[in-house]
Amino acid sequence: MAWAEGELKKNGRIRPLAAWLPAGDDVRRDPQVRTRTYSQMRAEEGREETGRETIEAQEAALTTDLSARWRDGELTAVALVAPVLYGKAGTSERAEAVRLHIEARSGYCADILMPYRVRPALRWHGKQQNRVHFSHPVAQESVSRLGESPVQTETSRLG
Repeated sequence: MAWAEGELKKNGRIRPLAAWLPAGDDVRRDPQVRTRTYSQMRAEEGREETGRETIEAQEAALTTDLSARWRDGELTAVALVAPVLYGKAGTSERAEAVRLHIEARSGYCADILMPYRVRPALRWHGKQQNRVHFSHPVAQESVSRLGESPVQTETSRLG
């Protein structure tokens, strides 16, 4: 969430991001979360971002990018971060929110919505940053976007 808050303060918006924690020896040597934005992924592929890709398309591309490593058991946990519009059931009101889609190797999977407001902060001197206010999060269990967890696959073979 620190990344999303930083982007909102700096730019007033966020772009989809994938974050993951490697499994096995990689995490013991360097236990840091790795991140990649859609723009970084396209640059690594040697292609430029056109700016016309929808949020859904960017998130789908990041998901596809991590899916093989997830199925091969190379990742312990994955978080997909994206801006969404959130509305309470029964109302037509919509609010901007950051959606965190979390998947863990244990099979746990959840979506967490963090509604927010961004307000410009006026400063006379120095760097101007927006003010970001997050309201109460909403969380619910979710289905996997990456495919079956290696732990779930192993358990189903044993059962």
